[in-house]
Amino acid sequence: MNHKRLRIAVLHGGPSSEHDISVWSSRGVLQTLREAGHETLAVFVDRGGRWHLTAMGDAGIAVGDGLDLLQAVADLRGKVDLCFLGFHGNYGEDGKVQAVLELAGLRYTGSGVMASALAMDKTVARRVYAGVGLPVAGAVELPTAGLRTLAGAQGAAKKLIAQLGLPVVVKVPTGGSSVGVEIPRDEAAVVASLQRLGADAGTLLCEQFVSGVEITAAVLERADGSLESLPIVEIVPKSAFFDYESKYQTGGSEEIVPARIPAEATAQAQRNGALAHRALGCAGYSRTDQILQPDGALVLLETNTLPGLTPASLLPKAAGAVGLTYGALLDRVIAAALRTDR
Repeated sequence: MNHKRLRIAVLHGGPSSEHDISVWSSRGVLQTLREAGHETLAVFVDRGGRWHLTAMGDAGIAVGDGLDLLQAVADLRGKVDLCFLGFHGNYGEDGKVQAVLELAGLRYTGSGVMASALAMDKTVARRVYAGVGLPVAGAVELPTAGLRTLAGAQGAAKKLIAQLGLPVVVKVPTGGSSVGVEIPRDEAAVVASLQRLGADAGTLLCEQFVSGVEITAAVLERADGSLESLPIVEIVPKSAFFDYESKYQTGGSEEIVPARIPAEATAQAQRNGALAHRALGCAGYSRTDQILQPDGALVLLETNTLPGLTPASLLPKAAGAVGLTYGALLDRVIAAALRTDR
């Protein structure tokens, strides 16, 4: 870990579908930072959006009624050297909290406002990927206004199937950890998915289903700002795809490092991960999920700007494969944040 003793606030929780995973990740971060001698502040955001600051508390601890965001950020100013972002999902990973921290003059780990927002919105991220020549699956961006009625959803489903075939992948564009992703395999299931997922979203991203080996390519910034591509992780989910349960339940999937894929596919997947990181404007670290198809072609799925840091998470496993301990991984993330000028 970093030899200089730092005052670090670990921000986590929030009104996100990934609240629990954020708390789990941040528990390990807090423990490791404290063991390394840093002065830590647990900053827990409850599901109602209230912020709770505890100097020696564990992750996920609420204190009284808590503070609103602006009160909490004002309280952090001058008290910490760095905010370690342990958020996941559409609160804290989409650029909004980053914007508030920047306005307050607080340093934070990971990507900045624009990169976070771009990566979080899968429809926009796809356009960025395509703009730099990265491969993406065929897709349709579907406004949900016409899906409220059964007839509207049925008509949309027929058009989608004609364009993309079956099965089709239906996504809420700003979801994470595979929350808000369904893979309906017949017309009736497509109709149900469109109505269910479209109930709380303005647009759905519907993609052609791509079969193959699920892999992920993580990158870390070096001291000189260049990118280190970590070993590719192969994901073998026990369910139909790498969904929320596969990611976080014990035995939900098997992760193999390095991935059992050809050397040229490994190199290309690593190049894709680094190019996606650069194209989106990410900072510090990121992880880009991809599919290696049977013909050897790769397709990008998404880039995660705040990858999970639980014991079951993919980034720590990839780092461990090159001899980086969990503490050393956090040190790299922190060092990159301290170098970054925003």
